Amino acid sequence: MRVIVLGAPRPLHLNRWKDCLTEGGSELGWDMLHLPARGIPAEDVVRACKGADLFIWARTHGHVPDGDVAGMLCRIEDEGTPTVGVHLDLYWGIPRREAQIGVDPWWSCQWVFTADGGHQAEFLARGVNHRWLPPPLGRRWLGRSPADRRRFPGRVVFVGGYVPDIHGPHRAELLKWARRRYGFGFQQYGRGRPVWGADLGALYASAEVVLGDSAPAGRYWSDRVVCTLGRGGLLAHPRVEGMAELGLTDDVMLLYERGDYAGLGRQVDALTAARRREMTDAAIALVEERHLWEHRLRDIERVVFGCG
Repeated sequence: MRVIVLGAPRPLHLNRWKDCLTEGGSELGWDMLHLPARGIPAEDVVRACKGADLFIWARTHGHVPDGDVAGMLCRIEDEGTPTVGVHLDLYWGIPRREAQIGVDPWWSCQWVFTADGGHQAEFLARGVNHRWLPPPLGRRWLGRSPADRRRFPGRVVFVGGYVPDIHGPHRAELLKWARRRYGFGFQQYGRGRPVWGADLGALYASAEVVLGDSAPAGRYWSDRVVCTLGRGGLLAHPRVEGMAELGLTDDVMLLYERGDYAGLGRQVDALTAARRREMTDAAIALVEERHLWEHRLRDIERVVFGCG
């Protein structure tokens, strides 16, 4: 199958899920071409899609082709190539994102797959043919990395930023609790201290527990879940509707009720090295079995082409 991906190619030391998507297609034996969305002439995209079996627009906010984008999608579809939009964000409940649902041309792809799985009726009301796409991991990042506790000394860590109108009060409360409870044993990495690529694997291997959080919404969590689990980190994360049916249970991570920091602390205190290893082994196996980009691309293939 020949697939054109309109995304944002990036090197290994940056956040590069669009490249992981493309690499996932290659793992399946598909012929993948990854084009940068920012500033590319719309005519060039149409030309590249001639004879392609599938077009995937892996969205980066603010990255759009030059020219008539809505017309670009229509021309690709008229030539017989299905169009699919993909993104890993939450949209409903975030006013600046909600306002663009069904308005921005990206939403007019024939199918739109996002990690926002709890708002199917709302998407339909805006005229968007939406499907839930729980975040996956790129196969190149699967498995443990060597620990480096001299560089990453925190016993408990958090990796990510904080945007109040997206993450709400829980993340700020979680970080405040961790700083008070663990003192210098807690370290936060994110926008001011970015860690990506191989370094992120070393960070996860070095920490005893990785605190996680996602914007509160049913059937939504960020890609930090599979990114941590698939790379050998022990993730602590609030319970979210939809996790259990995908294997994201107490067998592979420390789950707690949102806001119950005392309960989370007890779980961390009770953790043994043997139990941590058991859980992280199971987590890596789960991600390899169910949560790589190959799996999500097969899901897309089944929806678009009705196969499998």
